[in-house]
This record gives sequence, structure tokens and C-alpha cells, in this order.
Amino acid sequence: MDEVFRDPVTFSKGVRLQELINGEAEFHIDLDFKKTQMGLMGTCDDDLFPDMEENDNDTDDMKILEDSMEAVVLSCPEYHSFDDLSSKMIDCVPSGDVKMLIIEEGSGCLIPQDAIVTIHYAAYFEKTTIPFDSTLTMNNGLPLKMQLGKGRFIPGLEIGLTCVRGPKAHFQLMLSPRVAWGERGALPRIRPDRALFIIQIYDVTDVSAPARFNDLPMEEQRKFQVTMETVKSIHSQAKELYSKKKYIKAIRNYQQSVSILNICNTKDENEENSVKDLKIKSYTNLAVCYYKLSKPKYVLNMCETLDYLTNTDKHCKILFYYARAYEMLNKYDLAMTYYKKALKIEPHNKEIGDALTNLDKYNKNSAVKEKEIWRNVFKSDLNKKVQYNVDEDFQNSVNNMCQELAGKVEYSKFDLPSGLTKDEVECIKDVCSKFESLVVMETGAGKNVSIVKRLSN
Repeated sequence: MDEVFRDPVTFSKGVRLQELINGEAEFHIDLDFKKTQMGLMGTCDDDLFPDMEENDNDTDDMKILEDSMEAVVLSCPEYHSFDDLSSKMIDCVPSGDVKMLIIEEGSGCLIPQDAIVTIHYAAYFEKTTIPFDSTLTMNNGLPLKMQLGKGRFIPGLEIGLTCVRGPKAHFQLMLSPRVAWGERGALPRIRPDRALFIIQIYDVTDVSAPARFNDLPMEEQRKFQVTMETVKSIHSQAKELYSKKKYIKAIRNYQQSVSILNICNTKDENEENSVKDLKIKSYTNLAVCYYKLSKPKYVLNMCETLDYLTNTDKHCKILFYYARAYEMLNKYDLAMTYYKKALKIEPHNKEIGDALTNLDKYNKNSAVKEKEIWRNVFKSDLNKKVQYNVDEDFQNSVNNMCQELAGKVEYSKFDLPSGLTKDEVECIKDVCSKFESLVVMETGAGKNVSIVKRLSN
């Protein structure tokens, strides 16, 4: 057991300050830190569609694999001493207080001083194998996401982060106490000694990229690399706005990205395809945002624009939002058609299947209701009695006259006297309607009324 406590020990969960003050805190020590499953880094791409989850039977296996890889990537490297390790590093500042060793170079430009970064890190003291501080043991194991230049990071860590290139960078950073927690440290947990940080960068959002782009001359704005970096930054910010349900602001960002992509100069087919892919993402995400704002006509407009950029019949998500828009417009046959096209591409997609099921139920219920309405209408017509204001003698006279005419075998016509009231004409029509061979004829705008006995065929 003594072996366990030579180095700092990681708690299996965080400590609540209130519980610590009240004396109710319990400490559960993780004695098998290296084998513990770590948190999985969520994907940081431009794709919105949180409602459309892919069904993948390998998800759990992949998660376990990636979780274990997080711990391996941030594990303490083998070395004889910090002096030995620092001899292989480069100085980030002339004082030598911040030293760096790049393990894997990142992509893009150097990280700006006000960028939002998403990282995992683990910090070690010399000759220790368990970190005294790590993102893997906080925030449910999720990576840390914070903006530089806001005083959230210790100075040395902030300096190091601005000396590497964007996402996918994996590096080691050695900090002196002066640029970490100070010459006195923060005893007992943090000693006033040098600390080694193992850092993995997952995502970088250059919040000032759009503003810097606007200040560039047109020739610079049209450059492919400038376009890529600016648009990816704008998309990252738009995704963040979308997650906060700020759909209108997200729409403005995606519209801005389209404008930037439209003026980009490309030199070869690969660059053209990269620009095209970002345009497809921009318009598709615009469709999603407009759907969230219940603007189906705008959704259709975005989808129709995508028809010029790609074969939408092979793009499940575009077909899905075509269907969503038509469903909102009560064009259920078209919605059903597009849902079926989308399902054909992804037969196991639960959300598409659910949408089709719900739409089919709606159509069946609507058909039943429509039949019931017409049944009631016809029933009402059959039971409806014609109302007219005539005396009983008049009705009896008309009925006798109609019976006499209906009994004749030859063609007959009986002209009624002029000056009949509207009610009397209605009465005559009603009585005649009960005899299949009799027809009421009106001429002179209803002034002349005749009853005609038709010959049977």
C-alpha cells in the first residue's frame, strides 16, 4: 500500500466544496488509474443534424478504444530526469521558463492569442507516473474548452498553446513554477517545482478570423488557404450558436461563409472540391437552421440550391430536410416521397423510419376523418327536409296533378299558371322530384313553370 501513496493519487470523482466544509465528503481513491476508462472526445466538425444519429453497431467498441487511447496519449513519457527531457525541447520564451517538444504537428496556422481551444492535458511532477492535474479526471472526462487571453489558463500553458499549430497537435510542455502556479505553488497538492504537461489539441476556433478577413485586401481574401481557415472558423462559431439555439445568428455566419467561398480562387481540382464541400455544408446547415425557425420555404430554397452543387438523390440529409419542409407545408405526398428516398440510402436510420411511420399514421387518420365528414354531409342531405311556406291544399293539388301526369303513357306537358310564389315553385319541384318521370322546367327567369312527363326509354 505504501507504494501507492508515493505519488499523487487520482480521486475517482470530484469533491464538492460544500460537502468538504460540512465534513460530509467521502474520498474514494482510484488505485488503478491507468486502466480506468476515460471520457470520449465529441466530434468537432461542421455537421449540425443532431437529430439524425447514425445506427452503428460498432459504436461501443470504438468508444472503448478511443477512451483508452486518451489515457495512453496523455500518459507520462519515459525519461531519466526533467533536465534530460528539457535538453530535447525548444524554448518558447527567452527566459527558458516555457519549453516545448512537438510529438505530432497540428494543422493550419499558429493558434491566435484569443482563440477558443478544446484540449485534453495531464500534468506531472518529476519522476511521477500519475498526474496531479488532468482534464481526464474533471468535467466527466470531457476535454477542456476555453478561450485564450481571458486569464483562464496559467500563463505558461497559454504561452505554449499559442506556439503550436491548430487541431491535432500533440506536444509536451515543461513549465517553471514562475509561469505556472507561482514560486510557492499551492501546497499540499501543487509543489513549487517544474511541471510537465502532456497536451492534445482537438479543436481551435479563431474568433477573430472574420474580422481579420474583412481587413485584408481583395487579393488576399481570394486566396484558398485564407478562405479555408476563415470559413472553418466561421462554421465553428455557427455550430456553437446553433447549440445555444441562436439560429438567426448561426444563419448569418453560414451566409457569410457562402459569400467568402464564392470569391475564392482555386488552382486545381482538389481545391475546387474542398470549396464545394464547404458550400454543401453551409447550405445544408442553413436548411437545418431554417427548419428550426419553422420556415419551410427557406428550407426548400436551400435544398434546391444544393441541387446545383451535388446529386441530392445520394445525400440522405438533404433528402430528409426536403421531406421535413414539404411536411410543414402540408404536402404530404411529396414529403412521403423524399422520406422514402432518404430511407433507401440509410435503411436503418431510426429518425427517418419514425418520420415515415408518423406521416403514414397521419394520412390514414386523415382519410378516415375525410370519409366521416362526407358521410355526415350525405347523411345530412338525405335527411334534410325542404322548407317552404304553402298551405296543405296547394300541396295536395300539386301531388294529385303529378300522380295524374306520371300515370300517362305518352309525352305530356302541363303549364302552370303565372304568378306563382317562390315557395310554391319550391313545393312543386319537391313533389315532382319524387316521381322519376317528371321534370320541372322554368323559363323567363322562373316566370313560366311547366311540368313535363318524359317518355320512358
